[in-house]
Amino acid sequence: MAVWISLVALLVIKMKGSGGDTTTPAPGYAEKNEQPKPEDIELLNAKLNGCAQHFQEFVSASDLASRALHIINPDKTVPRMVRYYAANSAIPFAGEIRNRYHHVIHTPAGTAIETGWNLNNEQQLDVVFFEDGDDWKMDWDAFVRFSSEPWALFLSAQGPTEGVFRVLARERIGAAGRDEEYIGLVVGAPRLGHPEEVVSPSPEIRVKRASEIGRRIEEAFRAREQGRGAFGSIAVQDDPGEMIRLRVRMARVEGEERSYKITELLATHWMEIEEPVVKAE
Repeated sequence: MAVWISLVALLVIKMKGSGGDTTTPAPGYAEKNEQPKPEDIELLNAKLNGCAQHFQEFVSASDLASRALHIINPDKTVPRMVRYYAANSAIPFAGEIRNRYHHVIHTPAGTAIETGWNLNNEQQLDVVFFEDGDDWKMDWDAFVRFSSEPWALFLSAQGPTEGVFRVLARERIGAAGRDEEYIGLVVGAPRLGHPEEVVSPSPEIRVKRASEIGRRIEEAFRAREQGRGAFGSIAVQDDPGEMIRLRVRMARVEGEERSYKITELLATHWMEIEEPVVKAE
């Protein structure tokens, strides 16, 4: 079957009209209606087709070595890829890719191009690309929502007691209304290719609002209400309403059945970039 890509990027991208302290810096949340900068438009015009080519070749690849050619930091990432694909199948590719959106964000690791794709007229995928020398390649960990342990096993009594997870989280409001002291979080695993679905939701996990983790999470929820993610990301538009993306270290509470806690907040997004870790107080 002939492989073809339909991209708005094949056309010239035109610019539309112009238009309290914490101990750890929080991600920037750009205004939702912020207009693209001329340099960002130039970047998309110059690099988006190359990003599309990498993604098409990645999903067409039949082995791990071929996939690794299209990702950033392959030396560090390949061991995680080995673990992941030993337990998960690669996304089947039937030859059709359509671009849904493309957008430039600015992160502590540098400028990134975030993109959204329809694959095989069935799956919706978002892919972030970072500069790699003269090229731009995929953030694989963010793409597959990599976690150090299988989420469902972590929630089970037989699974690991601790791990680092990329999850979706919502605030649970009880019958008595909003708890002023604690955020009650319900978190679950995203299903790759089906962003509207959340797998294996957890019991309620309580986080103190006045803690640094609580402040960061509340800030992410406020941005989500405005349709924004970390660094002005628009990829969150496909996520279930009122849910935020988190990368966290979690542990089971010893001696308590189905009780869990967040011990570290690594990020309020899924990208594999280094940021200061916020530890639970």
